[in-house]
Amino acid sequence: MVKKPTKKKANRPIKAKGSSAVQEFDYSKFQTMFDAWKQQCGASGAKIGMTSGASLLDVIKQHGIAARPYTKDKLNREEGAVTIVELLEEWDNDATILEEVDVLELDKVISKLDKLRDSKADPRNIKFTVPIPGEVDEDTGDYDEDDTTTVYGHYRTPDYIKYRNILADIPGSKVNKETVEAAKSHWYEEGSNGKNTAKPPMWQALFATGDGDIVSTGLFKICQEAKKLIKDVKITNLKLKVDDDNLGLLAKDLFEIPSVKRWLLQQVGTQTTIGPGIDPKTKHWRDRPMHREISSQKFGVKGLAQTDFIKEAADFDKYVGTIETFQLDITRRQVRKLATLTGICKKYPGRDVVYHISKDAVKKKKKKKETKGVKKSWQEIIGN
Repeated sequence: MVKKPTKKKANRPIKAKGSSAVQEFDYSKFQTMFDAWKQQCGASGAKIGMTSGASLLDVIKQHGIAARPYTKDKLNREEGAVTIVELLEEWDNDATILEEVDVLELDKVISKLDKLRDSKADPRNIKFTVPIPGEVDEDTGDYDEDDTTTVYGHYRTPDYIKYRNILADIPGSKVNKETVEAAKSHWYEEGSNGKNTAKPPMWQALFATGDGDIVSTGLFKICQEAKKLIKDVKITNLKLKVDDDNLGLLAKDLFEIPSVKRWLLQQVGTQTTIGPGIDPKTKHWRDRPMHREISSQKFGVKGLAQTDFIKEAADFDKYVGTIETFQLDITRRQVRKLATLTGICKKYPGRDVVYHISKDAVKKKKKKKETKGVKKSWQEIIGN
């Protein structure tokens, strides 16, 4: 097997509704473990106690499908390991973005492995019956059904080897002498109480926790590592599209985000005092400068609720990852709209100009003063 270089971090660009970001995650530990697992599962033949040239990975993929010698138990495909291996191979090799559906699938894998462990489909609990060599007729190879030993895990026990050699010595037999040694003693367990004890290679491939002699770490632990990886996925370099054509977010969506709302209120000031976003002479919103300013800002995101809100608004909700900061790709028109949403600014009817509401108070005061002046003038005329 050609060993591929281990990558420390994945940086995968994502786009939706004009918004863009990068999904970042460190999958070096998972990749190292899974690649080592596949390499170790390349063991075949005598190394795993088999006479065929099939590798351990091949055997695992057939778990629940292929029949085994001297066992009457047949497993359903869905009970076996094949679907688990296929899913993780796809997950490891897929260069696309991690989506929430991957989390659900991984949870299914972990649940399936947990269900498989210590069940009748667990490789350590596959049941075999091996003839007792001393009870086998050396002339015919026949034996009574009661003259067998129940074995769990791996069928190639010393008694199995002896039995096969008895068959090979019968004149005209088509059975060959055994050339592969018996399985290691911890790969099988004899007796009716032998469940959940043996550690055959296939069991190691699924459930070993660092102590396997063929496969050091099994798929169950690798899946748990993958779960940790998913928890640490970040969505970085996020630029939210806020425009006028309804393809991206709208100003009203953006104003719901606390960090944006807080920044805007700082810029517009209060009802009676203008902020830095208002021209002190005209009381108008500083259109171009504030557009540049808001476009360069990095807004913070706190908590899962805010992350989910932004992801949904940007149509990123199917992607895995938490958001810590974001920037805006926004039109001047939408910036003006944001200013008016504060309630501290208004837009002139028919004009793309926004002003501070304190200007209305000045206008009213001036108008009131002019009205008083006119009234006094008529009184003077009447008095004459």
